Amino acid sequence: MLKRAIGCIGLFLCATFFPTQGQENVDSLFIKLQYANSAKEKVLLYQSIAKFYSNELKDNSLAEKYFNEALAQANAINDTSLTIECLDMFGVFYRNRSSYTRALELHFQALDLAKSQNSKHYQAKVNNNIGVVYRRLDNHAQATEYHLTALKFAEEIKDTFSTSVSLNSLGNIYSLNGQYKDAIQYFERALELSSAQKNLLGLAINNNNIGEVYEFSGNMEKAQVYYQKSLDYNRQLNSDKGIAINLNALGKIHLYYNQPKLALSLFSQALEIDKRLGDRKFIADSYTNLGKAQVALGMFDEAQLTLNRAIHVASEINSLIHFQLIYEELSLLEKKKHNTAKAFDYYVKSVVYKDSIINEKNDRHIASMRILFESEKKEKEIEILKQRQEIDQKEIDTQNKMRNYLMGGLILSFMLLALAVFAFNNKKRANRILAIQKEEIERANHALREQKEEIETQKEKIEQQNHNIEQKNKHLEDAYLIIEDYIGKITDSIKYAERIQHAIQSPLSQYNSYFADSFLFSSPKDIVSGDFYWFASKSDTCFFAVADCTGHGVPGAFMSIIGMDLLNQGINQFGLGSTHELLHFLNEELRRKLRKNENDELVLKDSMDIALCSFNRSTKELCYSGALIPIFIVQNGNVETLKPDYTSIGAGKRIFSGEFKTQTLTLKENDWIYISTDGFTDQFGGLDKKKYMRARLLQSIVRFNHLPANQQYSEFKSEFFSWKRDNEQIDDVLLLGLKV
Repeated sequence: MLKRAIGCIGLFLCATFFPTQGQENVDSLFIKLQYANSAKEKVLLYQSIAKFYSNELKDNSLAEKYFNEALAQANAINDTSLTIECLDMFGVFYRNRSSYTRALELHFQALDLAKSQNSKHYQAKVNNNIGVVYRRLDNHAQATEYHLTALKFAEEIKDTFSTSVSLNSLGNIYSLNGQYKDAIQYFERALELSSAQKNLLGLAINNNNIGEVYEFSGNMEKAQVYYQKSLDYNRQLNSDKGIAINLNALGKIHLYYNQPKLALSLFSQALEIDKRLGDRKFIADSYTNLGKAQVALGMFDEAQLTLNRAIHVASEINSLIHFQLIYEELSLLEKKKHNTAKAFDYYVKSVVYKDSIINEKNDRHIASMRILFESEKKEKEIEILKQRQEIDQKEIDTQNKMRNYLMGGLILSFMLLALAVFAFNNKKRANRILAIQKEEIERANHALREQKEEIETQKEKIEQQNHNIEQKNKHLEDAYLIIEDYIGKITDSIKYAERIQHAIQSPLSQYNSYFADSFLFSSPKDIVSGDFYWFASKSDTCFFAVADCTGHGVPGAFMSIIGMDLLNQGINQFGLGSTHELLHFLNEELRRKLRKNENDELVLKDSMDIALCSFNRSTKELCYSGALIPIFIVQNGNVETLKPDYTSIGAGKRIFSGEFKTQTLTLKENDWIYISTDGFTDQFGGLDKKKYMRARLLQSIVRFNHLPANQQYSEFKSEFFSWKRDNEQIDDVLLLGLKV
């Protein structure tokens, strides 16, 4: 799903100009600069010139030049407020160029000045911008902290604009994390402020944001209402960019409701606007959306041309997310044209780009952590430098005192000498005075020595602190290495557990003696899986099962090993020959193994869903017993569902103590048996981010049933991952297909 999230109010703030109009505006600003009456006016004009070069003329080098000029002028006239403005604007400039380290340096300089001036207005503004940078770095925890700080200052001074910006930013973070209820609360608070102030821009932004949250949460009806409101406000504002965004959003809603003609019209209008504005990201969005509508309408040639244009624009801006979405749509197009090989090639390309996006996101997070580490390191260095400056100042003061005492002593000595010349008879008195002065000087020297000793002690303490800091940093680095090594060992252990699990499971080739063809599609949520399949045979009869254990990953894998071992015991040790007996044995033994002893409570509340079958290759008789997992039989293109007993086995919420039923069916040559765990049907995805559901799986079985097993495997795999898209896989997946 193309996501046109309005992450910052600035999306709508920039007026739209053609390049020639932008140049004319810059020229007029340079004329005004020549006739500026004050240094402050010059700073403001340099700011405006820099913003024009950055936002309208897309000349970053000239923009940087004039931002630097504005900052130098503000510093020269010693205007702190102007300096804060310049630093903050400069930070936003670097943020928009993805130079996040430099952006944070400038924002933090601005924040320090704002704190020194106790300016709540600028603290609100700068904290918000710092939060945006951390959000771009995918460090949502840090971003939330700074946005909340900004919100606190904005509310204290009743700054409705900054309050609205903070609320919007917090809403966007919660939306990105899938916390839709919290996101809507923040957006609605921002909407109330905009409504009270009759702020059309704010009303347009907030209605769009709320519409997005409802779309992401699957409530398309409400999403459509809010998108339409946003469109109405943007038309009042004559905001072409806002109108294009809303048209694309409403087009996707119509696609969801299977109204591709309406969607096509809206996407075409949005594309015309985006072309006029010249923003290639939005042009790529509109081309991709238009291609989707054309695919839905069966306009395959037009869709191919449109999506190729989308690729061309995406390559100009090197947009990984667009490449992923476009190739995903091309895969669907080729699938509809029955070009399976080409569809698979496009699907692989989309997966490669998806992995690149994940890696890029991880890189941003690592960069964020590195920035945090460097910031803390710099703060410590600054603190140490301040302490050293204080010590140096004390030493200077001490030297000055010593010099003053010495000078005083010399002056006093000269005075006494003069008195001795002019008053020889008062020699004794003079000697006494000299003795007194000597004592005073000695006391002063003693005090100076004590001060010097104190300074030396402080120096030693600071050196010790520096040493301690260095040691702590080393310990931290060692700890990181240990953690990385530990994680590596854990991962290696889990991978080894994966190999053990695969070794225990029967190879798929064992089915060949009993069935004409077979395939197995397995996709664990983690490295190892809680889903498993099992096979055993006796003469002309084989036994097979597909099971889903509680949980996934290592806990689920352990349960699967227990399950396979018990099934083998039931067949080999106890000679059980019917599916309901075997299922009853598995249920009782699994519950027993999860107890401390016969009289104790259950230690683990784990359970297992399972479909258990036997098949006689001579009579073609199939017997089935199940706990929550059904099986699907395809005969002559028709699907029949054999329903299970609606209970888990083991120690689930409902403890089953009755008899498991056995269902019997005689199969014919070319009939197919399908068994799937619920990881496939419960997976969220598609345009509306809803579950895949069993009905859609049955439709896919009908579509793919005529294909050979290896092609069915490819189709089901492509179907699952195309549906899942960029959503998180919620559970282990296992689908077994057997041809009679």
